Amino acid sequence: MKTTSFLLTFLVAILYFSSNAQETDPKLVKAFDKAMTIEKFLALPDDDFWKYSKPMMYQNQGFDDGHGMFTWPPSMKVFPKRVGLLSFIVFDPGFFDAKVKKYGGPDISYTVTTTKSASISIDNTRAMAGFIYEEALPELKENFKYFGSELLTPEEFITSDAIRQAYNSFNYEEKASAKVFSGESAANTIAVPEGQNFFYAENFTVPGFVKAIGPKAEELGLDAVLIIKIEMGIDDKGTISVQSMNYAMYGKNPTPKDPDKRYVAVNPATGYNDYVVYSAKKLGGEKEAAMNVVLSMENKTSKVYRFEGIGKLVNKLALGANYELNMWIKGDWKPFKYK
Repeated sequence: MKTTSFLLTFLVAILYFSSNAQETDPKLVKAFDKAMTIEKFLALPDDDFWKYSKPMMYQNQGFDDGHGMFTWPPSMKVFPKRVGLLSFIVFDPGFFDAKVKKYGGPDISYTVTTTKSASISIDNTRAMAGFIYEEALPELKENFKYFGSELLTPEEFITSDAIRQAYNSFNYEEKASAKVFSGESAANTIAVPEGQNFFYAENFTVPGFVKAIGPKAEELGLDAVLIIKIEMGIDDKGTISVQSMNYAMYGKNPTPKDPDKRYVAVNPATGYNDYVVYSAKKLGGEKEAAMNVVLSMENKTSKVYRFEGIGKLVNKLALGANYELNMWIKGDWKPFKYK
């Protein structure tokens, strides 16, 4: 049941993002219409839309003997039946340096050493997290039903004190070396909808995070767990845009470990892992393929907001990831031949 504070935040978000109480500058509206909006991005032909995608799952896929950090889909037999949405994350990395960041429990903490540029305020980040989540969730649930699955939120899968403790016991630490793996040097403002915990990593498929997140499905009595992460950005003129969307699903390795086989074990990424990535797909994020989907523009006299369709944008990414995984599980499709 949603709290009063969340309802107030959500109402503020509706007013803040969807209305224009004042007359807008025609030049600003014209500039907005020239930008890449949600409507234009969704209208792209599929070939052009998916050019923005980084199919991490299929660049680093596991193998039929079960080794690697990624599942071998045919061994899953069926699409996961009960999938728990752990975190629906909205963040703005800004331009900050951080030495150590720790994520876990009901709070998030990190150490910021230098501030180089502005970022979206934490209040607006929280409002956006709640707003986008409410827009995306109904269609996300239908998305999973299509594959014979059920997507459950924390308020739905936390049915006992033991499960609640398991959900809140997550702890993962990233050091400055994580900058090597992604451009998210240090998220300054980051938020999830009320009632959710932070299950965050700069890179969803590094061995340390997979090892930390993988057991959660079994601990929570689920077949798989899911994280969705949306990166926002703001420029010096106040233009807010979506830069990337990231989708990742995890669970128990469905391929049993062969006691008679000597697995590759140079590092965790190539050895046998008890828990693996089921699916990982990303839109944007790279400099040459950033989405740059504009949500709002402003000048000294007026503002323009256009958030219609943000839930459909999240769901197109989710549907693409789920479709590919399901096709591969059934043996109807493979992205490339393995050596």
